[in-house]
Amino acid sequence: MKKIYRIQSFILCFVGMGALFGGIQAIFDPSGISYGMSVDLLQTGPFTNFLVPGLFLFFVIGLGHLAAFIYVKRRLKFHIYMSGAVGCMLMAWIVIQCYILQSIHYLHIIFFLIGLFESIIALLMLVKSGLFPFSLCKSLIMKNRKNKKEKAFKLK
Repeated sequence: MKKIYRIQSFILCFVGMGALFGGIQAIFDPSGISYGMSVDLLQTGPFTNFLVPGLFLFFVIGLGHLAAFIYVKRRLKFHIYMSGAVGCMLMAWIVIQCYILQSIHYLHIIFFLIGLFESIIALLMLVKSGLFPFSLCKSLIMKNRKNKKEKAFKLK
């Protein structure tokens, strides 16, 4: 489990730092010229420049991943859920980005797979820890078994 936490922490920090830097670039230069992007890429989307995507990248993806990193490092109460949530947000971000840009770059695939990996790690940790939703499923199954035994006892 210790190795999983290290891998998860590295991924959360890596994605968080990258998203912060990418978001800062997009916020300070919404035209995209300084980092080799053209606003022509956004023709099929709702944005005229990279400001709003940069804000989302900085605050939601970047700060979200770094907050999840802190939660995982300190093993705070909802660290597993938070790491799974930011993994799902990363996947959603990539899908929406590909839809708006009407293209797929190899980095989209890599970061989608990273988000998927984050989500799978969180799911495995939930299973191993026996936390919700698995604890709820287990209690419902046990309750159902108990009710069946009680009904069988009453019939005798």
